[in-house]
Amino acid sequence: MRTLTAAVAVTTLLTLAACSSAAPQGTAPTGHGYVEGASEMQEPQLRLATLDGAGVLWSFDLVSGETAELTADAAAESVSTDGRFVYTANALRGSVRIVDAGAWTVPHGDHSHYYLAEPRVVGDVDGGRGAGAARVSAGTVATAVWFGDVGTGIVLDTDALADGEPSELARIETAPHDGVLVPIGRHLVGSVAAEGDGRASSLVVYDLDGEPVAGATADCPDAGGAATTRVGVVVACADGVVLATETGEGAVAFETIAYPDGTPADDVATAFAGRPGRPDVAAIAGERGAWLLDSRARTVTLVASPEPLLRANAVGDDARLIVAVGASGRLHVLSAAGTIAQTEPLLAPDIADGLLTAGVTVEVDISRAYVNSPAAGVVYEIDYADDARVARTLDVPGAALMVETGR
Repeated sequence: MRTLTAAVAVTTLLTLAACSSAAPQGTAPTGHGYVEGASEMQEPQLRLATLDGAGVLWSFDLVSGETAELTADAAAESVSTDGRFVYTANALRGSVRIVDAGAWTVPHGDHSHYYLAEPRVVGDVDGGRGAGAARVSAGTVATAVWFGDVGTGIVLDTDALADGEPSELARIETAPHDGVLVPIGRHLVGSVAAEGDGRASSLVVYDLDGEPVAGATADCPDAGGAATTRVGVVVACADGVVLATETGEGAVAFETIAYPDGTPADDVATAFAGRPGRPDVAAIAGERGAWLLDSRARTVTLVASPEPLLRANAVGDDARLIVAVGASGRLHVLSAAGTIAQTEPLLAPDIADGLLTAGVTVEVDISRAYVNSPAAGVVYEIDYADDARVARTLDVPGAALMVETGR
């Protein structure tokens, strides 16, 4: 035991020596993701950001249990996050409000830095008349706001958001369609549709000025949801999954990851979810289970489930786990070998006609999963590595819509 303790101590000292800006709890360092006014902490400052029916955005501290109001937008109807900034979309106004939740994690080699600052409203992004609902995708250099109803993409400077200013780098105008616009390094991957078709058929690469990059295209019929992994950007297409990665020359390359032979068209993925910064993402595989996409190995694997799934999120750990909501309302923990554990039908009140309430989300971090139940007005904290144990039932305001920040 003394040998193990000594080894841990040596490892800790080496890590701190290799990262001279590591600071004691509550101090203000420089570099490695620090911004003015923040304090570096010794562990992630995890919070739930929830949006209630009145459009009030709340922050719930997962350690202290304290709740704080962040902002209010009466017609806000969706919420998303990149781990630090929270984006509430107002389809009626065709706008997005950006809120700095005040807690974030910055990976740095073999360790990470954790920061805490005062939350603040950064500002609103207006898509124009009739812009409708928006999707937001964040990158280290740029953040993209996509208004599919009008085919407008707004590219923001991510560093400027950290400084409290929604600074616009470019606007991309295309034919209206339900598509994607996702940053990757100093570029963006966007979908393209024929005029009046409303369905994306291919992908292109844009630079930060919003100009298409010559020759950087890929076929992607019926382009669906996209996600950013540790490797690159993945986009669901009708004939496979397109992976976009940065090349050593600073360009973006496309490749297609095929589904197993014989996969029915109804079983292909339409949306992905995974723990930020990991290579794995998961998606629903029709009524057979879930797809586990390993963007590092370029494989798509079917993970069978005991019942059809309605939500799925990849943990991205060594065990290759997936946390999913089944058609009965049970939470399942799955691996390639099958079902590891499941809960009671906690979300049964949130299911009607075989469909899960739109706002139900499965959020996964390094040790817990958080699943909101709008019907019960609570959030379930699940220890997915301990037989899907319900660690806590959290009474938080605005359990109808939820994301996790601080990761």
